[in-house]
Amino acid sequence: MAESLRHPGPADGPRLMLSGTRMEERVATLAAGIPLETAIAEALNGADSAWISFADGHGDLRFVLPDRATDGLHGAWYSTPRDAADTPLHRAGIVWGRREGRAFGHCHGLWGETMGHLLLDASRLTRPVQARAMLFPDARFIASEDAETAFTLFKPEGGVNGYADAALLRLAPHVDLCDGIVEAVRKLGWSRAQVEGIGSLNTARFADGTLLDSHASEFLISNGIATDTEAEIAIDIVGIGGIRAAGLLKSGANPVCVTAEIILLRET
Repeated sequence: MAESLRHPGPADGPRLMLSGTRMEERVATLAAGIPLETAIAEALNGADSAWISFADGHGDLRFVLPDRATDGLHGAWYSTPRDAADTPLHRAGIVWGRREGRAFGHCHGLWGETMGHLLLDASRLTRPVQARAMLFPDARFIASEDAETAFTLFKPEGGVNGYADAALLRLAPHVDLCDGIVEAVRKLGWSRAQVEGIGSLNTARFADGTLLDSHASEFLISNGIATDTEAEIAIDIVGIGGIRAAGLLKSGANPVCVTAEIILLRET
C-alpha cells in the first residue's frame, strides 16, 4: 500500500473553501506556435478566472509527473521535467487564476501514452485547437503560500451571496474527494451539480475494486455528477513512475493528497 503521507504544517486551515459565482461559457481558439499560457491569456482577452478544457490537440509539450519528495519537507513532489515533441494531446483541463500578480494556469492532461502536470509556459500547440472556456466574474482562484503543505496553491476568493451558476471549490489534504464535493453541493443549497476539475489523491480506490497504489498522484476528472447526498466521480490518474488508472471512484475512500481544485456547475 502507499506510504503514509505527512505534510510539514498542521492541518488547521479550512478543509473546504467554496465561492459561488455567475458563469459565462464561450468557445475560444487557442493559437499554435506560442507558449500555451500565452495562447490561453490571449483567447480569454484578459479574463483571470476560468476553467478551460479541450480535446484532440497536438503539441510540443513539457510536463512533470508526481514523485516522492527528497527535501525532507514536502509530503510529495514532482519528477524532473520531461519533453514530448509533436505529440497528440488527447484531453486537458486548466484552472485559470492568478499567481504573483498575473494570470496563471494549473493544467492536468493526457497526451501520447501518459498524463501528468503540463507546464503551460514551456508547452506549445503545433496546430490551433478549439477550447471550452467557462469564465467566472465573481470569484477566482488565487495562488498563495500554504503552510500545511509548503506549496503555493490555488484557493478560491470572492463570490456572490445570491444566485450562483457555478462555484469554485478547494479541498484540503486528507479530505475525501467525493464526500467533500457532496458537502459543497449541500452548502450551496443545490440539488445537483456537474463536476469538473483537477487535483491529487493519496492512493486512488475505484468502485470496481481496482487500486492505484501511489501516495502522490495527479488526476483529471473525466465525468462527474454530484447531489447533496452522493457523488459519482470518474477520473484519469497518474502516479509515481507513470503508473496509470481510470474509472469511477469509490465514495469515502479517496483522500486528497495535496489539493483538489474543483468546478461545480449548477444543474436544475
